[in-house]
This record gives sequence, structure tokens and C-alpha cells, in this order.
Amino acid sequence: AGASLVLEDADLVQLTRLGVRAKMDILCVDATENLQGMVFEYGHTFSHAMEKAYGDGRIPHGIGVCYGMLCCSYVAWRVGVMSEEARAAHDAMVGLLTERWALPEPKPSVEKVMGYAMRDSKRGILEEEAQEITDLILREIGSIVSDHPSNLAKFDKKYVEEWLKLMGFPAEARADEV
Repeated sequence: AGASLVLEDADLVQLTRLGVRAKMDILCVDATENLQGMVFEYGHTFSHAMEKAYGDGRIPHGIGVCYGMLCCSYVAWRVGVMSEEARAAHDAMVGLLTERWALPEPKPSVEKVMGYAMRDSKRGILEEEAQEITDLILREIGSIVSDHPSNLAKFDKKYVEEWLKLMGFPAEARADEV
């Protein structure tokens, strides 16, 4: 677990107001978060999958979302829409939290995480093929890549599997490897 972050009450109130104002601009137009409001789902496909694979409660949701955002930046970089520089800036910002809260050990298998990810509630919005998955991906902080009103993008699930392996999630042994 990470160290405690201490904020003065006035700072916490100001940050909360800023967050609510930012969300309300979008929620006034899309209260169901199905179109423009989908931006609030950035990183959630992989966050929810990791949270469920670990067992609910083992990873705080906000920390899970940060790791999901790191997965999305990896995917964006691998598919060629995010530069190395933009990814470094993105990951440094997200790292302010993930560096303090490492994922617990032992990690669930890649296959277990992917099983949950492939059943995410956003699945089907973009009519994905069997090997595709969806989430938001960025060119850089604040610049979403999407041609769809939901802001979602679909991409090959192999990039998520690669990221999980790079993060130390183990692959299950195949029957022909045993």
C-alpha cells in the first residue's frame, strides 16, 4: 500500500469542485455516459478486468483505473497513434499514483484478466471481431482517438495481453507445454 496523501480541507474542496464542474459540462449533454460521457470510462475496461481477476476489493478502483490508463497508453503507442514522448508524459502523470501503489502479488493470470476484459459492458458497441477489444485511446493527454460518437476505439486484444505480460501477469501453461 502507498503512503497517505494529505490535503488541507480547502484544497480538497477546491479539487472536488473542479472535478464536478468538469464532469457536469459533459453530463449535461450526455447524462447516461453513452456518447461524449464515455470519456469517463478511460482505462475502465482493463481496470474492471483486473479488479475482478484479483477478487473484488483487493485493488482500490481508482488505482485500478490508473493501471487501466497505463494499459491504454501502451495500446495507443503500439498501434502507432501515441508517440513515445506523449506516452512518457501520460505515464509520468499516472505514475504519480501507480508508483505509490504497486499491484499486489501474486498477480492473476493473463488469461483470467482477459476473460473478464472480453466480457466488458462496452463490448459490442463497435461490433468488434472475436480478437478485438474496446476502450478509449489517446494521441496524448486530452486528445482522444475515435471516429465513433462513443469515443471508443477497437483494437487487437494481443496488445493488452502484451502489456499484462510486461507488467508481470503470468501466462497459464498450455497443455502442450506441461
